Amino acid sequence: MPSQEGGSTLDYVAHIDMDAFFASVEQASNPQLKGKAIIVTGRGLRHSVVTTASYEAKKKGVRSGMSGYEASKFCPDAIFVEVDAKKYEYVSRKIMKLLYSVSPKILVASIDEAYIDLSHFENLKEALFHLKNLKLKLMREYGLTASIGIASNPMLAKIGSDFKKPNGFVVICQGSEREFLKHVNIKDIPGVGPHTLIKLSSYGYKKAIDLIEADDFFLYSNFGNALLGLKKALLTNSFSRTEFFKKSFPKSIGHSMTLSRDIDDGELINRVACFLGVRVIYRMRRKGFEAEGVSLFLKYSDFRVVRTSRKLNFPLSDTQRMNQVLYWLIEELWGGEPVRALGVSCNRLKPSSSLSKQLSLLDTKKDLVPISLKIEEAFGEYSLFPASILAISGL
Repeated sequence: MPSQEGGSTLDYVAHIDMDAFFASVEQASNPQLKGKAIIVTGRGLRHSVVTTASYEAKKKGVRSGMSGYEASKFCPDAIFVEVDAKKYEYVSRKIMKLLYSVSPKILVASIDEAYIDLSHFENLKEALFHLKNLKLKLMREYGLTASIGIASNPMLAKIGSDFKKPNGFVVICQGSEREFLKHVNIKDIPGVGPHTLIKLSSYGYKKAIDLIEADDFFLYSNFGNALLGLKKALLTNSFSRTEFFKKSFPKSIGHSMTLSRDIDDGELINRVACFLGVRVIYRMRRKGFEAEGVSLFLKYSDFRVVRTSRKLNFPLSDTQRMNQVLYWLIEELWGGEPVRALGVSCNRLKPSSSLSKQLSLLDTKKDLVPISLKIEEAFGEYSLFPASILAISGL
C-alpha cells in the first residue's frame, strides 16, 4: 500500500512480527541452513508438530501445527531441526530490548511480536525513519528480518505487519483504512475463527471491507456483539494508550510436551506431567508469581484432547504441592488410553505475597526453588531437573 507522509503520529502505533522466527534463528546461527527448507519441530518425526517452517518450506505447503510426518510429504527435502527454546528466548530478549531504541513504550505480545508506541515522535516521517533503522539493525546484528505494520490502531497495525510477509513494511495512513481493507481477506482479521469464517463466506463476505460495510443489525442478529466489536476495532482512530501499553500480569504460565512415542504407562505419564509442572513452577517463581489454579491437558494417540482445571484453596508456588495436584488431576482425567502429548499450566496468577513467604518459613520442608533458580541462572535453563525424568529421557 502506498504511504502518505501526513497526519500526527500521536495517533499511530506499530506492530512488529519476526518472520518465521524459530526457523530464521536456526538459519542465522547455522550458515549451512540458509536458503534451505527448514522445519522446526519437537523430538521424533512421527509425533512431532511443526512449530515453525522457513519460507522455503512454506512455499511447498508446510504450515505450523501440521504433523512432522505430513510436512515431510509436502517437502521431502526439508531439514528437520529440533526446537531449541533456550536459544529462541535469548534472541527474543535481545530483540525486545532493541525495540526500546525506537520507543519507551513497548508491549510484548509473544516471543516474536510486539507493539511499539509512536506517540512521542513529532511526525510520521521521523517514526518511519527509526523503524526502518530498526529493520536494518535486526539484519545486521542478528541476521533476521521482521515485518512491520503502522496504523492508527493496534488491530490494523497487526494486519499490516502480516500483509506483505516476509520483510514487509506497510503504512496505513489515517483516512486510507477503508481502501486498505479492500485488499485484506476476512480470514486475515485477528479474531475471526474458522466457524465464523465459514458463516461469513456463506453470506458472500470475502474481504475485510465487506465486513466494514455490512449492516450492523444484520451482524448483530447473525453473529452477536463480538463481530460488531471487531468491526469497530478495525476503524477506530483512538484507543487508550495508557491501558494498552500498561504492564499487566500474564493470565497463565504453561509448559507442554509432544512425545516421540505413545505412552500408556500411568507412572510415566505422571513423571512427564511432574517434569512439566516443575518447569511451570520455575517460570512462575522467576516472574514473582504464585497461582490459585492449575490446568492439565492430555492428547491421545487419536488426537482427541481432554482437559481439566481446578481452582485451589491455597496459593501454589512449590514443586512438591504441584506434584500432588498433578497426581490428582491425572487420576481424574486419564482414561487409560495411549498419550502422545500433555501440558500443564498455572492460572489465577497473583504476585507472591509476604504471607505465603512467612508460612513457608514455618514449614518443616525447606523451599528449594530459590536455590534451583540460582543454579539455572548460573548454568542455564534445564541444567537442573528431577532425577525421575531420567527414566523418560527417550520420550
